[in-house]
Amino acid sequence: MSEISPQTAQRVAMLIASSVRTVMLYPLAHPAVGQPLQELTALLGDLLEEHGQLHLGQVEGTFFLNNRLLVTPPPAVADLADRLTKKKIEALTVLCGVTREELFAFATLLGRREVGVEQLPEELEKKGIRSIRVGIEQEEASNEDDPGLPARTYHQALQAVKETMREVEHGRIPSGQWINQVVDNMVSVTMRDPTTLLGLSMIKDYDNYTFSHSVNVGILALTLGSFLGLEQESLRDLNTAGLLHDIGKTTVDKAILNNPGKLSAEEFEKMKRHAEAGAEIVGKMKDISPRVADAVLGHHIRFNRTGYPEWACDREFSEFTEVVAVADCYDAITTLRTYQIPTLPKEAMDIMRGLAGTTLNARLVEEFEKMMGEYPVGTLVRLDNNEIALVVKPHPMESRVPAVKVIMDPQGNLLESPRAVSLAEQEGGRYANIVSPVDALLKNINVASYLLA
Repeated sequence: MSEISPQTAQRVAMLIASSVRTVMLYPLAHPAVGQPLQELTALLGDLLEEHGQLHLGQVEGTFFLNNRLLVTPPPAVADLADRLTKKKIEALTVLCGVTREELFAFATLLGRREVGVEQLPEELEKKGIRSIRVGIEQEEASNEDDPGLPARTYHQALQAVKETMREVEHGRIPSGQWINQVVDNMVSVTMRDPTTLLGLSMIKDYDNYTFSHSVNVGILALTLGSFLGLEQESLRDLNTAGLLHDIGKTTVDKAILNNPGKLSAEEFEKMKRHAEAGAEIVGKMKDISPRVADAVLGHHIRFNRTGYPEWACDREFSEFTEVVAVADCYDAITTLRTYQIPTLPKEAMDIMRGLAGTTLNARLVEEFEKMMGEYPVGTLVRLDNNEIALVVKPHPMESRVPAVKVIMDPQGNLLESPRAVSLAEQEGGRYANIVSPVDALLKNINVASYLLA
């Protein structure tokens, strides 16, 4: 099953956007409506024949089709993503057999101001639209080899964390059911291949930092736990602890959370309370293990117990807490903030080695470094043939020879279709060797778009 190209995903989005604009003005028989819908029906038909079903929607205001995220869309596609965002429609499933008439009726619903995510299922039912459904539906057949599975799993985790935190903001203790479902998926994917989700932890949403940071910490903690050989139930609790470690920040004043400068002493004291507030919230959630709440309480306690909350520094915390702390530290260091330039993954490991034994557990830092390899996932590198490549998967045995996607040719031109290659020795030779890391910001390369593809 081939990946959906950026051009195809963009064409689908453009045709949907065009249809939404015109269906409110003309009938289906009018060429301005009929021709785009005819092309859209044919295009979706071809894609559905290959992929079985399609998932489209928006992730934090960015349109996606299956595992293809359009991070630099044209205005029409950006407007479509904005329309979906305002209607709180995060994902839709398109099934085989979708007709032009169904697409016409669906575009009409998108064009109606009063129809949002709450009204859409009923409206789809009223109009007899059977091939378009709200949400992401899983196929009954096994999807273990589905290349879009990691991206969908990441999207599901992001939505689960977001909705769980929103429940808290509205004064309710959230159910653990949605988080548990997502965790089951993430653990299942990781147990089949421990590094499948690792690349997605380098996706950084700077406008929704708390949500994306929580998912990234969940992935990093889960992957490290798998690398350490933990059993499935322990991996579930560790993943849950990573996803929920910052849930207490929902109780902190937004002005403090979004402060671009250094916090005052009083503001910092309020910020520090998020750990114990989070532990209290998680402790009240149904079907969440007590050791998850323990890890949430202690993720800022530090290995030498000089962190916070101060009253808990004499408590004995499990290794779970220290794994989450390592994952939290790495994602924070490698993320762009208003007050911080992001550190390259390779340099981040140097910083973490300096924190080993004081802030972080030295043994876990060492294991984390082994897991990530000499060139961690998300590192942009120059090869000795002068190509630029992105590290997408560590080698299980050789830290210097990861799997990469070549994204620039020797002349510095971006490739239309990145090439996946392994740098490990094969048939007596290597494709190329890594010369040095490259700063993605200086090359103006969006790492996330390649990791999601």
